[in-house]
Amino acid sequence: MTPNLQIELRRFISSNVVSKLNKFYFENDALLIKGIDVSIGTILMGLYNKAEESDFYSEIVSLIQEDSTFYQEVDFNAGRILSVDDCYRLEGNILLKELFSNKKGRISEMVSNEVGIKSETAREILNFSALLVMSYLRYNLQLIESLKLLLEDQKRDILNSIPPGIKIILGFSNYETVEDKNQSIGRSIFTLFGHNFFSF
Repeated sequence: MTPNLQIELRRFISSNVVSKLNKFYFENDALLIKGIDVSIGTILMGLYNKAEESDFYSEIVSLIQEDSTFYQEVDFNAGRILSVDDCYRLEGNILLKELFSNKKGRISEMVSNEVGIKSETAREILNFSALLVMSYLRYNLQLIESLKLLLEDQKRDILNSIPPGIKIILGFSNYETVEDKNQSIGRSIFTLFGHNFFSF
């Protein structure tokens, strides 16, 4: 069965994870969830933009070590993050540099502006999201071969989770993501109250 990458990754963002992250950032929970959702979509579209670079997916995923703190804190089978500390600040930053190079700072500021969270929070949840996405792919290495096709197939939905300013930085225009207004409302409700949000 073909996984929906966004839905699979959202499973990991439980209320417990949000609560632990907010010990560092003191943001509104709903805005923090939205920021993580936007960040996950941004990371996925960053990967989409690298699809033509030979071996890029394998190389960036290889930067995730099985003995790294973050990787060991994720229960991939259960879709749970067992513990949240600040290890992702350094580990995630390395991945973002590979993915976005000189656009990293602009993307971070745009997440802050578009979501309505502090600049520091936006930087750190991008690091967190990068580690989550790459760790998921590291655990599911079989997805690497079909990742380009998966991202192409799911591109429209992923782009609809990203605010206009970030899409422009990533090289996408808004006309690519026009959809029925009712679908948009349904998706935003799912984003804030995903089926795993209240699980511990």
